[in-house]
Amino acid sequence: MKYSCLCAALLLLAGRAVFADTAAFSPPAIPAAAPSGSVVLWNGHDLTGWVPYFKGGIPAPPDFWSADAGVLKLTGKPTGYIRTKESYANYHLHVEWRWPASPPKGPNNSGVFVDQRPPDVVWPYSVQVQTKAGSAGDLIAQGGLFFSTGPANLTLKKLADSNEKPVGEWNGCDIICRGATIEIFVNGLRQNFVDKLPADSGQIALQMEGYAVEFRNVWLQKL
Repeated sequence: MKYSCLCAALLLLAGRAVFADTAAFSPPAIPAAAPSGSVVLWNGHDLTGWVPYFKGGIPAPPDFWSADAGVLKLTGKPTGYIRTKESYANYHLHVEWRWPASPPKGPNNSGVFVDQRPPDVVWPYSVQVQTKAGSAGDLIAQGGLFFSTGPANLTLKKLADSNEKPVGEWNGCDIICRGATIEIFVNGLRQNFVDKLPADSGQIALQMEGYAVEFRNVWLQKL
């Protein structure tokens, strides 16, 4: 009986600790310069530390990206992504993105991959944090990674209505990867959470899926 009570007490304290940690998190404002001690993933002027990959393994065209005043501009074509050379675990990742224009048809579409593992393919083993217009905050299991709810549930829908900014304005996404859990904040609002993941580390990638997209202030803090 004493052992059962002790276990229950410990579980209650653990639950409170998790709740307190979540409640205490306050996403940074936009724009958010990298705090002291952060790992700056996008240096503002070139793709040092990044590896491009395009569908079918085709060579990277020279004009798929450009930089202007610290902004990374991706044409979105060909289909693919740029990923970090390094792998990361237990971190707070901050990414800011915007759509430079409305497409002639369909919603703007891109995403951020975390816990990505080799090989490079379209699409790789990873969790995609959706930034698609109207769906920012959805989580997608891809490349053979499955959420604990089973293979029938490849997408976890965001928790609240869309809170994205209009075309041309900057959005902020904060991704908390801690062990086998991922928590998502979009423009300061908690939009998703998943646990019991089969992966707890990996590369980070920015997706190109046919639509021009811009990124800035891409950094992480190790937890």
